[in-house]
Amino acid sequence: MFIVELTFFIVAAMAIYPPAFYPVANSSMRIYYVEVALILLTTVWFSTLADALAETQAKNTATSLRSLESEVQSKKIVTEGDVRRIVTTPSTALRKGDLILLEKNDVVPIDAGVLEGIGMVDESLLTGESTPVRKAPGDEVIGGSRVISDTLTARVTVNPEDTYISEMIRLVESSKRPRTPNEVAVTTVLIGLTAIFTIIVVALLGLSVTLDLAVDLSVLIALYVCLLPTTIGALLPSIGLSGVSRLYRRKIVAKSGRAVERAGDTDVIILDKTGTITVGNRQAVEFIPVSSHTEKEVGEAAFLSSWHDDTPEGRSLIRLAYEDGFVPRELNALGVSEVYEFSASTRTSGVKISQGTGFMLPKGDKSGRERGRLRRKFEAHQEAGSVIGEDEVEIIKGAPDAIKKIARSIPSNFDALVDGISSRGDTPLAVTRNREVIGVIRLKDVLKPGIREKILSVKVMGIRPVMLTGDQPLTAKSIASEVGIDEYRPEAKPEDKYDIVTREQAETRVVAMIGDGTNDAPALAVADVGLAMNSGTQAAKEAANMVDLESNPAKIIEVVMLGKQLLMTRGAVTTFSIANDVAKYFAIVPVMFATTHPELKALNILGLGLNTAVLSALIFNAAIIPLLIPLAMKGIRFKPTSTMGLFIKNALIYGAGGIIVPFIGIKLIDIALLSIGG
Repeated sequence: MFIVELTFFIVAAMAIYPPAFYPVANSSMRIYYVEVALILLTTVWFSTLADALAETQAKNTATSLRSLESEVQSKKIVTEGDVRRIVTTPSTALRKGDLILLEKNDVVPIDAGVLEGIGMVDESLLTGESTPVRKAPGDEVIGGSRVISDTLTARVTVNPEDTYISEMIRLVESSKRPRTPNEVAVTTVLIGLTAIFTIIVVALLGLSVTLDLAVDLSVLIALYVCLLPTTIGALLPSIGLSGVSRLYRRKIVAKSGRAVERAGDTDVIILDKTGTITVGNRQAVEFIPVSSHTEKEVGEAAFLSSWHDDTPEGRSLIRLAYEDGFVPRELNALGVSEVYEFSASTRTSGVKISQGTGFMLPKGDKSGRERGRLRRKFEAHQEAGSVIGEDEVEIIKGAPDAIKKIARSIPSNFDALVDGISSRGDTPLAVTRNREVIGVIRLKDVLKPGIREKILSVKVMGIRPVMLTGDQPLTAKSIASEVGIDEYRPEAKPEDKYDIVTREQAETRVVAMIGDGTNDAPALAVADVGLAMNSGTQAAKEAANMVDLESNPAKIIEVVMLGKQLLMTRGAVTTFSIANDVAKYFAIVPVMFATTHPELKALNILGLGLNTAVLSALIFNAAIIPLLIPLAMKGIRFKPTSTMGLFIKNALIYGAGGIIVPFIGIKLIDIALLSIGG
């Protein structure tokens, strides 16, 4: 495009003073030179337009990232002598090292490290996952998340202007973007083509002057500009920048364009099971009674204990009980019941219902018909300050080991049942009624919607997925077979990722992987495409070349797809640009020698007007740039298929199309110019 700008100044000078360019310029053609110069200037302007639109896209993304930042009131802990008091302070006034109190329903004002307390924190605003995260001393809480249980004391770890999101915004707004290796390679090809065409045009100019062929310099410049791959030269930067911006719209921050490009060359994807292949939120799939109790009893107890439980697991318990018909008749009792909220320290939750409300669980009821108000007397039992009256029913669910601590009796087959569920890779949840274990609920990992199709798409493109999981081999095999993954590693440790990455790279494969822990940092650093979770450790985020602000591990597949699309888009535009030269050649060459060699008119296969052929070719050359901007910004329509299939498709569409479209476009422009000129 710099060369095109230089040619504009040359033609403009020809229009101002034609005698200076004798014998390759004519004073009678000044208006024509002005027209050519304006078209060349428009070509350069369209090139800068593509870059400007891509930069605007990035700035808009930065604005959307900034919306994640919001000022909230915090409870700053101030110690004066021996007195400790709470001072309400705006989050923007907090500084690194300040102590803050985080109570139930409080929004975490800024990134901080937990010092005291154990609680559950909802990080869905940032992670997109509704499952609460258990936070204990030593853990980090992210600004914008919400405390949903218990109370925490935390120390602020960053200043407001140094939060991770602030750093990402500065990165997005940066106007400098390093060129990727493919961009460098394409640029080298463009420079080579420019050099070749420059030599050809200079040689033609020398022949014209020496042999008195009467070739006008403006025509030579038109041929020169049209043969140059101006389309790809104008759109190449915007293609790369828009690819990074498309990642930003998915709340994935790429630290360099190289990472996006390498994603398109990926040969192997290393996937974690939890959060990537499975939703991470376990779902209830079965009620298992123990001793003489029935499945109905367990289902109804699970329903009641989960009524006030807003976690995904709790909602799934109610849904399963409802689908199985285990819904208690007297639901009005729940409105006045005493609720035991989930606590990270007890790992249990439940409800206490008074008999006076008109509700009591049946003792047996195998038929499902004998329901009613039954009176049962229980020995008063106290645990953690809670006393069960003789007219009350207490239902508690929780982790099996936690339930064993509060239960008055444990069935003989309880441990075997729990171990059997765990050995299958599922999660057991025990249920008690008045501290008597009545059954176990089986929770199972649920596959993410569409994950099978995504895995299939990856395999169709020739990319090999590898699943890592800490589960035992039988569970790993079951999940892998469900989604169609042939290679997996059970009982994997975090450091196993590093071993797999280096092994695959030793065999010259491009590896993409995800991680969120400090142990993942070495593998993320060495991987060709490393995607870190924003909810992960700082070490992981610094080692990776991409960070997902929503902390959704399954996005690694989207990153690979987008990388493929970026490469295909660049290839399509390059193919189209080079193929254009064929039509432009047949538009301009007949005009060059029409005066001295009339027999060359036979090359005018488009039947163009000799006075308008050059203008038609130049106008098309300029107009095609803005017409292709949407393609460069959005990317070509990409459907996962084999590499050879993509090559053939692009060759037919953008190669053949790149030849046919200019013939049609140039001819239509020529007709329009002739009609305007009368």
